[in-house]
Amino acid sequence: MNLNFLGDALDHWKGSIFEQLQNANVLMGFAVDAMASDGESWLPDDWELYAKLLRVQQSQFIVHDSNLVADRKSYFNEIGHRGDMFLDPDTGIATSRVNQPSQYLMPDELMDLLSAEKGRIVSVYQHIRARKARDRLEEVIGVIRLRENPFACCSYESGTVAMMFFSRSMKRIQAVVRHFHSELGRHASGRITTWSPQ
Repeated sequence: MNLNFLGDALDHWKGSIFEQLQNANVLMGFAVDAMASDGESWLPDDWELYAKLLRVQQSQFIVHDSNLVADRKSYFNEIGHRGDMFLDPDTGIATSRVNQPSQYLMPDELMDLLSAEKGRIVSVYQHIRARKARDRLEEVIGVIRLRENPFACCSYESGTVAMMFFSRSMKRIQAVVRHFHSELGRHASGRITTWSPQ
């Protein structure tokens, strides 16, 4: 997450998704890690707005002493939360070498978070750049499959972004899928995809 984008339409979209899933008890012990690539510039009012837009309490934020840009390893080691969580990187999950790592979640970091609590759901914002959403998401899934760790995944796709939901538990992912099919009805087929690990 970057302050330049705080308050845009996508923050409202994220908030709607998480409000629905929390109200339906699909997400449990939910926490948010902003992955703020410019975290040193955030003021208390910015955090308050971010919580309001995501429709969460500020107490649900994962707080860090380490800086994502300066000490990435320590940053992720500080995540002690054991419930479901959302990570909000600027761009999404990296599928190759990147020039600005702070804008991405790395596949190995995702796998570590899933392994820390095997039944949890980890949601990740994924930006889509000048491509079909499905093509970009297939690339992301392909890179994660290379880790040879079992996982289940579904995605909620839009034209330029997607929300990806990962878990070691297919049952948990199926609950997300059922919720969105219930909410979207016949429109779910063009928005919701379940990804197999193989």
